[in-house]
Amino acid sequence: MGLMIATDASGKTRGTWHGIFMLKGKWRKTNLNVPIEGKPPTDKSGRITLNERGDAAFERSRKAAQKAFDAWRKTARSDPAELVKKAYKARTGVSLEGVPLAKLAERWIGRKRERNLSAKWQQMIETWFSKFARFAESYARARGGRKCETINDITPAIAAAWFEDIKKCHAWETVLKMMHLMSGAYKRFSTTGMANPFGDIVMSKSGDPSERGEFGNERVPRKPLLPDQIERLFECAQEDSELYPLIVTAACTGMRVGDVCNLKWRDVDLKEGLIDTVTAKSHSRVTIPIFGRLRDVLTDCAAIDEGESPASPFVFPRAAERYKRNANGLYLAVKPYFARAVFGDKPPAHAIDVMEDGSAEPVRDLSDVIDSTGFSDTKRTRIMEVYRRIKSGEKCIDIASSLNVARSQVSMDLREIEGLTGEVLRPMAKKMKSRANWWAQIDRTRAKRKIGDKAASLYGWHSLRATFVVLAYEAGVPLADVQKVVGHSTVEMTLQYYNPDKKLVAERVRQRMAGSVLDVARPKSITRPPKNSLILADKNAAQKQARTIDDLIAGMSKKQKQALMNKLVASM
Repeated sequence: MGLMIATDASGKTRGTWHGIFMLKGKWRKTNLNVPIEGKPPTDKSGRITLNERGDAAFERSRKAAQKAFDAWRKTARSDPAELVKKAYKARTGVSLEGVPLAKLAERWIGRKRERNLSAKWQQMIETWFSKFARFAESYARARGGRKCETINDITPAIAAAWFEDIKKCHAWETVLKMMHLMSGAYKRFSTTGMANPFGDIVMSKSGDPSERGEFGNERVPRKPLLPDQIERLFECAQEDSELYPLIVTAACTGMRVGDVCNLKWRDVDLKEGLIDTVTAKSHSRVTIPIFGRLRDVLTDCAAIDEGESPASPFVFPRAAERYKRNANGLYLAVKPYFARAVFGDKPPAHAIDVMEDGSAEPVRDLSDVIDSTGFSDTKRTRIMEVYRRIKSGEKCIDIASSLNVARSQVSMDLREIEGLTGEVLRPMAKKMKSRANWWAQIDRTRAKRKIGDKAASLYGWHSLRATFVVLAYEAGVPLADVQKVVGHSTVEMTLQYYNPDKKLVAERVRQRMAGSVLDVARPKSITRPPKNSLILADKNAAQKQARTIDDLIAGMSKKQKQALMNKLVASM
């Protein structure tokens, strides 16, 4: 690094001193804004050279430029980002500042893209960026360092601390999404030229399953339904005239719930008995046969559609609007029917029993059962604090503000406490007994995780997709054809959905192999040999053989015995 006299495109000498430095293996220069005065020295060919001394005015300007460059280098060593900012400003005349963390969501959502983000995803992005901004500010303030207000201020230490923090209270899939979002934002908006602080964090799903709990942070596949369970699901769902046709369509086609809700009449051919559509997730075209139960549903919908004016392009107009408005509500609405189909109408073990007057006595104390839940230390501490504050009379919104969590998080914690103790804490649960039991039914379709706030969903809309794959494959449909119908890009992906009931598989194997060589019973005419019979038989045979040899030797002459002895000695 050193001083230089720069020239423009025409070769004319610029009027100010420049500094030259190396960044990421490339030489770069910055304008020091110190005027070049006097007469610079030249070599024999007339070119300006800094290896010689110029006149007094030139040397004074050189000294001032060196002083400015040394000060600039000192700042750059203490803050590498400042080096790039100064160089960019010197080259373009524009100040280079990073995007403020408070505006990351706005800038990210405003990027040009082929497909617009859904309202739900935009809300999620805003929430995650807002959480990171609060965390980064708190982290920097607690350590007395410089402020973390812009994307350029994020350090590897902040990124690593954020990763450890969100692992404590989020499911692994959510952690991956949050980290990928922050990494992409830094890569897109950072102007430091430094390495991505989120890039060195290895987000692997590997590890000892015993340390992650029964399911850990891995993806849990939805369980397919047995034939009798599907029948019960159809029977239970007939109570809801809006959900029943959706459930039948999802079960008979293997389509995702979004594709079912947005199915259009132009993709349905009742005469040919086919549904030909493009999936929203993989953008693959699928052609699915229309089975008898589905034909009845579509025929009824077509009859209703003919009476509408104007006719809706959607097969299920209300479902399309409902999915667009609140997809999560549609996911939850179907779960109680799955709970009844799989587990029967028997009430759950920890259903919340609310009295007519809205009061309830605790069935169990929270402190006695929370240690057996397998919650992380962070979640255990938060739940106990939420329980203490709600019992002392604080409102949920005040608890959320004090603990620096979302209002919905407090509600989720209270609902989990109600499931553990049987005590009713939420105002809505006190007023609506049916609502409390509704949530209890939903909990039956989930499997608790030992790590992560969210439970693993075992039964839901996607279970019907898995059921379709299992039934089609076991009916003899080639796996490649199943892949085409459900719209998977690879056969391996389709095999991930083949997760039939283990006991049912074992019973089918037993039935189909009945009478084979492996299943032939021991003939009754053959008696079981007595204990140690093989050992006794070998011993009797040896004794009999020894007596035979003794008798043979006894009948030999002396000469024959001597010849036998010689042979034995020769063979040794």
